[in-house]
Amino acid sequence: MKEGQIIGRRQKLRRMEVLRAAHKEARTRDWFEGTVRTNDPNGEDRGQATRDLLDIGLLEKDDRYPGPGHPHPYRLTPQGRTFLEGVMKKIGKGNSIDWGRVKEIEFPTLQRPAVAEDV
Repeated sequence: MKEGQIIGRRQKLRRMEVLRAAHKEARTRDWFEGTVRTNDPNGEDRGQATRDLLDIGLLEKDDRYPGPGHPHPYRLTPQGRTFLEGVMKKIGKGNSIDWGRVKEIEFPTLQRPAVAEDV
């Protein structure tokens, strides 16, 4: 996603799905990258959401996956954990999210200089 674009509800949903999975679900690298070999209509969006979250620093790869003690291919960065905790305080309902309020989530953006392909 190019910087400066407005993040739509659908992409916010996918980003939150990825953050929550990195936080507490056992998912495969293929799931995060949107390359699961099934009829997954959200796979491409999920792959883009994972790349966006890596770019803005809320998610990082765990290069030791799938080794002992490293069950997740991606994990939250400290900033990602703080971000997710803030979202849960704002629109959480117990351990889940009020998905109807997802439009209230403001994701940070990557501050980087423009490159030729962005113009």
